[in-house]
Amino acid sequence: MTESTPNYKQKDIWFRGLFMLLFLFIHGLVKVIVFFIAVVQFIITLFSDGPNVQLKKFGQGLSTYLYDTTRFLMFNTEQKPFPFSDWRNDPPGNESSWSDTEYD
Repeated sequence: MTESTPNYKQKDIWFRGLFMLLFLFIHGLVKVIVFFIAVVQFIITLFSDGPNVQLKKFGQGLSTYLYDTTRFLMFNTEQKPFPFSDWRNDPPGNESSWSDTEYD
């Protein structure tokens, strides 16, 4: 039974660490934005017939972005989120959690 792990070079892991710090900062900032959008959406829904459609779409995009950054931060993917890849507005699909490594 062999356990395969990614072969990270010393320089590559430090470079990835810098990206992780950047995305940790962005992740925290996006969570604050999500909080304010949720409050605004609640107030809009309270005084109108329903939630604002544009805010719902924007919120879905932010939610997917948080998902993508979390996958990168947890080493579940090596694909860097926006701005290093395309912005996604659709809900996350069935990405494999172990796409980079295989465990027996």
